[in-house]
Amino acid sequence: MKVILLEDEYLLNRNIKEFLELRGAVVEAYTDGSELLRNCTIKADIAILDIEVPGASGYEVIEWINRVDEDIPTLFMTAYTDIKSVEKAYSLGCADYLKKPFDLLELWLRIQHLVEGNHYTKVQLNNKIMFDMEHEQLYNEKDIINLSKIQRKILKSLIKHKNSIVTYEILINEVWEDEFVKVNTIATHVKEIRKFIPSSMITSSRAEGYCLHL
Repeated sequence: MKVILLEDEYLLNRNIKEFLELRGAVVEAYTDGSELLRNCTIKADIAILDIEVPGASGYEVIEWINRVDEDIPTLFMTAYTDIKSVEKAYSLGCADYLKKPFDLLELWLRIQHLVEGNHYTKVQLNNKIMFDMEHEQLYNEKDIINLSKIQRKILKSLIKHKNSIVTYEILINEVWEDEFVKVNTIATHVKEIRKFIPSSMITSSRAEGYCLHL
């Protein structure tokens, strides 16, 4: 999961970043809105924005995100409690609103809901490699990586069951729809997939299957 974070309170920014990274997220963190607008790579699964920050405000940043990639869900976190601030945030398209102070676990639960519960389909494998679950396509930044249809389906299955062993039976059911296929054939396809993603991301379990660590 790739996260864009805008929070000008240094300690809170660091705590959120470290908390999310411990859960496997890649966090691109900023304390200044203008710096974010200049340097952000925008490839992300979610944006977490404070409103009152130096440079460009959270409102300005969400307007920019909407122009560049309107599919990125945004979560505002702020000490503001008046209804006008909440109304403006939602009118600009924010998906959720979290009042400070908050528990980091609550933030994580809201992120999971927005990214997974709303069926967000872009899964970031590292800073450059992304898999589109809906279209079953692997990208290096904006360039398509040419995997076969079978290999894309295998990768989708591994991502779907991330961090757990995907048995050969599961792969045969989800990829080949229960048609007979040799284990060696599956291994050959996985070997090809490994060429285009971080090499340690897929591990094999002898006589069982594979696990994608994300």
